[in-house]
Amino acid sequence: MEKNLFREVYKQVCGLALKDCPPSSLSGLLHGYLSVYSMVRVYPWLEDDYGSLWDIHDRIREIARVIQELLKDKDLPVDTRAGYVVDLMDAYLLYSDVKFLDSALDAAYEILIPKGSDKIVLPCRTPNICRLLCNCYYFTGEDECGLLAGSLVTETLGLSRITSLEELVAWWNAIGFYESVVGEMEVPVEEQRRMTEECVRWAVRVQQWEDEITKCNLGALESLINLFYVLAKQKFAECNSLYGKMNIEI
Repeated sequence: MEKNLFREVYKQVCGLALKDCPPSSLSGLLHGYLSVYSMVRVYPWLEDDYGSLWDIHDRIREIARVIQELLKDKDLPVDTRAGYVVDLMDAYLLYSDVKFLDSALDAAYEILIPKGSDKIVLPCRTPNICRLLCNCYYFTGEDECGLLAGSLVTETLGLSRITSLEELVAWWNAIGFYESVVGEMEVPVEEQRRMTEECVRWAVRVQQWEDEITKCNLGALESLINLFYVLAKQKFAECNSLYGKMNIEI
């Protein structure tokens, strides 16, 4: 990574007014800040470069409140609304405001359980729905949510229906989330091996997408936020590589 590129991008992002950010960019903005928060929390001397942990924390809360308001619109496309739910749950893991979690869980089950029913019915089979199921499993412990998420993962890896790099990256993130939250519950060994091999192939295309993002024009707002999201993840990985061993020794 170019030495000063992330600092330049971070400075620009910190100056953004959330009212000027398209709703579709808020997830990338939130998760970029979550990466920065994690980086500064683990390596506190980085506060000199990226601001205090509290300031980053406050920015994440600000973004989450905007998402919480957007979530109130029940006429949104179901996949868009599912994405907002997951973002709010991700913010809760840091901010621990139970109002965020309550709002998110209420919306999650409105999405997953049709009115008048008591059974989960998937409204669509998208990365956001997969992440939603994983989070419901994490917060409620319902095995059915974990199993349904697993079925979406194996189905996606087994089909050649992904038509764009953006969709592949969204599934890549969802699958990584599934592996960290749900694990490989009740997945046969042969299926686990196939999933691993497929993910190795996907990694090459995800890297291609990230390389393309880093070449985007910084003048476009959504391009800036996408770049921030990608660079923040890369910077955190870079810090882990540079300082991880030292951190363990300390």
